[in-house]
Parts: sequence; C-alpha cells; structure tokens
Amino acid sequence: MLLHTIFSWLSVAAALGAAGLWFYASKIRVPTDIKSGFGSLVGIEEMSAGFKRQGIWNAVAAAMTGAAVLLDLAAKAFPAA
Repeated sequence: MLLHTIFSWLSVAAALGAAGLWFYASKIRVPTDIKSGFGSLVGIEEMSAGFKRQGIWNAVAAAMTGAAVLLDLAAKAFPAA
C-alpha cells in the first residue's frame, strides 16, 4: 500500500513537471525576422538558437513523461489493498 501510494504520487509529480516544461518550451521566443544581407541570411543564428532551446526543453519534458509512465507501472506492480 505504501509503495503504491509513493509511486503514484511520484508519477503525478513527473507528469505535472513534464506539462510545465512543455509549456515553458512553448513560450521560448523564436525570432522570425530573417533578412538577406551580404550574401547570407541575417538572424538565422538567433532563430537556430531559439529552436535549439525549445528542442532541449522538449527532450527533457519527454524524458519526464517516460519517467511518469515507468513510475505508474511501478505503482501498478504494488497494488493498493
């Protein structure tokens, strides 16, 4: 009973953490004002950096989602009385 409760609450916390991280990743500003200048695109570095930051936080959120699933499976391995 105790292990079931612990794993269940940890699963809930991981799922909420993943949701928060995905929300944070969605709020990262990615510049879209790319201009052409001197034979190259000006602003592409900032855009690439924004996508990179989004990708990192999305990957962390996906890992937390996986942890939430594994914790839920662990909770099911110890059924409540």
